[in-house]
Amino acid sequence: MKTVAFIGYGLRAFTMMKAFRALEADITVSAVADPRWEQIRQENRDDPYFSNTRYYEDADKLLEKEEPDGVFIGTRCSMHTPLACKVLERNIPLFLEKPVCINREQYETLRAAADGKEHRAVVSFPLRLSSITLEMKRIVDSGALGRITMVQAVNNVPYGSVYYHSWYRDPTETGGLFLQKATHDMDYIHFLIGERPQTVCAKTTKLHFTGDRPAGLRCPDCPEYHTCLESSYTVDHILKEDVQGDACCFARDTGNEDGACAIFTTASGALISYNHNFVVKKSAGRRGCRIIGTEGSVEFDFYTAEIRQDRYFTPQSITHQFHFPAGQHFGGDEQLALDFLRVLDGSPAQSDLQAGLVSAACCLAARESAELERFIPVDY
Repeated sequence: MKTVAFIGYGLRAFTMMKAFRALEADITVSAVADPRWEQIRQENRDDPYFSNTRYYEDADKLLEKEEPDGVFIGTRCSMHTPLACKVLERNIPLFLEKPVCINREQYETLRAAADGKEHRAVVSFPLRLSSITLEMKRIVDSGALGRITMVQAVNNVPYGSVYYHSWYRDPTETGGLFLQKATHDMDYIHFLIGERPQTVCAKTTKLHFTGDRPAGLRCPDCPEYHTCLESSYTVDHILKEDVQGDACCFARDTGNEDGACAIFTTASGALISYNHNFVVKKSAGRRGCRIIGTEGSVEFDFYTAEIRQDRYFTPQSITHQFHFPAGQHFGGDEQLALDFLRVLDGSPAQSDLQAGLVSAACCLAARESAELERFIPVDY
C-alpha cells in the first residue's frame, strides 16, 4: 500500500480522491496540510482512506515530519510552483495541479527545479488522457490527414461565472484565464500534433463581466439578488448548477477577461487558432478542435462526445461516438489517477511536468502578447 499526502485539500483534491476510490486504489492518505484541517478531518472521519491521517496547518510542517510515497498539491494556483519545488527537492513523486506556474519568474524557478525529474511528476491534464483525445491522437498519427496545415480550437465555457464569482476572479492568484483555462487546450493540441508553438499573437476582451458596482459586493447583499442573470441565486436555483462563490460579477474589483483569441505559429508552418469565451450558458458550451490536413480533416467536441473524420479523396465521413464514464473531465480524471499510481510504482508519467511547462510557456506568451498587442516568441 502506498501513502499519499495532500497539500491543499479543496475541490480538485476531493474530486481526484473520488477517482482513486473508483479505481479501488491501494493507497492511504497519510497526511493533509491545509488551513482548514479541522474541518477536513471532520468531513473524512468515517472514510477508510483517511483512517490514519495526520493533519497539519501548513505544508512545511508536513514535509518536515512525513515521508509519503507521493504528494498531491491542490492549493491555489499561486502556490503551485513554490510547493512543487519543495517536493521535487525531496525526490518525492508529485501530482501537481495546473497551471504549474502563474508568471515568468515561477516558470524559470520550476524549470530549474524539475530538471531531470519531469517524468516523476503528473500534471493535472485530464483532457489529454480522455479516450476521445487518445482516439484523435491515433487518427492524426495514422497519417490519414496528410500534412497538417491548421488547428482551429475553441473553448466556450458554459460555467464561466465561476471565474468572476469566486477567488478565480483574482489574476494574482491564477495568472489569468490563459493559464487557468487555455493551459488544458494548449496541452492537448501540443499532444495531438507533436509541435511546440513558436510565436503567438493574442487579444483579450471584457464586455460582459464588468461594471461599476461597489468593490467587495456579495450577491446576497445586492437588491438584484433574485433577478440578476449572473447572481449566485440564478446559478443555484435557475441554472441548477453548483455555486462556487457569491462575489458580484459586475463589481469594480471583478478581474479576468471574458473572451480571448490567440494565433500560434509552428516550425512546420501550420497555424493554431484558439478562442475562449466565458459568457455562454448550457448547450452553447463547446470544447474541442478541428485539425485540417491536405488529405483529410478531423474534429471533436468534448461536450457532444463525438469525433468526425472527413476524407477528401474517398470521399467519406466517419463519426466516432464516445460514452464517458461518470465523473469530471470526460473520463480523464480516472486516467490521471492511474497515471499517478504508475508513477508511485516507478513508471514515468504520461502527463508529465515537461508537458506542464510547455503549456505554461504558451499561455504566458499569449498573455504577454495580449498586453503588448503584437506577435512575440514563445520562450521555453
